[in-house]
Amino acid sequence: MVAARAPGGWGTKLAVEIVSIRRYGPATAVVLTRGDTYKGARPARVGKLASYTLVREAATEQWRIAAVQKTRHRPLMEALSFRFQPATRPARSSADSRAS
Repeated sequence: MVAARAPGGWGTKLAVEIVSIRRYGPATAVVLTRGDTYKGARPARVGKLASYTLVREAATEQWRIAAVQKTRHRPLMEALSFRFQPATRPARSSADSRAS
């Protein structure tokens, strides 16, 4: 997990974990992250999911964020979805493999 200063909050920090990176050709990628803001100790679990659609700018070869979708994490509903629709479970990242 990465910690960064959250914009606008006094003493607020941002915990971000990259869950997966999926490339769709040489100039498009989707990055799934988990994150949350916090004060004091870092939370054991973070409560928000965010999907970033990235495109590579041909002229500069830099990646740019084209779209963001943020969703509040609901563990019970997620567990039910994964139970009844296993295909909806995200692929495990290398970070998940090291943690288990």
